[in-house]
Amino acid sequence: MKKTSRNLLIPNIPKKKLLAYTLIAAAALAVFLFLWLWNSSHPVDYLIYDSQTISYDKGKVVEVLNEELQKENDTSGRMLGTQRILVQMKSGAQKGRQIEINNVLSTAHNIPLSPGDSIIVKVDAPENAEPFYSVYNYDRTGGTILISIIFLLFLVFVGKSKGLRSALGIAFTLLLILFGLLPMLYHGYSPVLCCFGTILLTSTVCLSLLSGITQRTLINLASVLLGTGAVSLFYLLFTALLNLSGYNYEEAEELLVVSQNTGLGIGELLFVGVMVSSLGAVMDMTMSLSSPLFEMKSLKPEIKARELIDSGFRIGRDMSGTMSQTLILAFIGSSLTAMLVLRSYGVHFNQFLSSDYMAIEILHGIIGGMSVILSIPVTVLLSTWFLCKHGAPSRKERYS
Repeated sequence: MKKTSRNLLIPNIPKKKLLAYTLIAAAALAVFLFLWLWNSSHPVDYLIYDSQTISYDKGKVVEVLNEELQKENDTSGRMLGTQRILVQMKSGAQKGRQIEINNVLSTAHNIPLSPGDSIIVKVDAPENAEPFYSVYNYDRTGGTILISIIFLLFLVFVGKSKGLRSALGIAFTLLLILFGLLPMLYHGYSPVLCCFGTILLTSTVCLSLLSGITQRTLINLASVLLGTGAVSLFYLLFTALLNLSGYNYEEAEELLVVSQNTGLGIGELLFVGVMVSSLGAVMDMTMSLSSPLFEMKSLKPEIKARELIDSGFRIGRDMSGTMSQTLILAFIGSSLTAMLVLRSYGVHFNQFLSSDYMAIEILHGIIGGMSVILSIPVTVLLSTWFLCKHGAPSRKERYS
């Protein structure tokens, strides 16, 4: 039997799909070229705090010269006191120099150091004065890069070519938010328009990367846009019932100062946060629902619309329970420490439930769950309409 060579991670891609992926890559590059030009012509020219004399540079602990430490009076095993350390600077104006730093270990700022530890040094160097050095934190740059690489390797190893495309979609989304959504919000552009623009671009690129430029991708994209549009109406209703807006964020006081100088729309920031956090769940649901419906129509072309709808809703019901639970538990997990602090203050139930913080967390969880639930009928009905009118593409077209 003749052996055929095939890349285990990136299988042979048909020319038609290769052209589609090339077009997607070109479109993504065009988006980032536009954002680069836009950011160059619209620099962030207002800062609440001018930190030009402060830098955060990399360093490595060469030696602990002396230390006076004692155990904290609890079971944590942490040490309190001071260390005098010798640090070799690895970046910044002091690169190559060795400097001595007093490292104070307190309850709030506890960073015990040993020779060989990589750290970030806060350098405060005002004009006509000696620089002041302090330990900011451990240097987590290398660790962050390493765990990201491990995650990507697992994603590609398990998902193969789709895992690679998923990783590219994640990278596109992060870059779009960092260099598109955030700067435009900062400069006072409409948060609602910026949000929907981000949703449209992210959904188009991510779904196209996963499924190519196909009919199913268009169905999924339409489902995402219709689903998020429907959820927006519930957002308006729920925020009216809870009397919530972006002004209820803890950071609203600082953002008010920014708003007075840049036109930042604080009130709509809550909408942006809620919708962006729900987008991944909506895309997941539409993809997970449309795939079995297309598969059923492909295997059984004579299947009726009523049967497809019934099957789609049964699948959706099973998925909605677990996905909604996942979203709500994710928000609870992220707010666990804050809830413990509130509990330690003896906060009453009515006070706890009516606090701005808890109301915002509840809104995030509920809107995320509503996004999942509403995407079910939208995806099922759109997929059924398309399949009954045009039929299902062949398996080769969908999975090659």
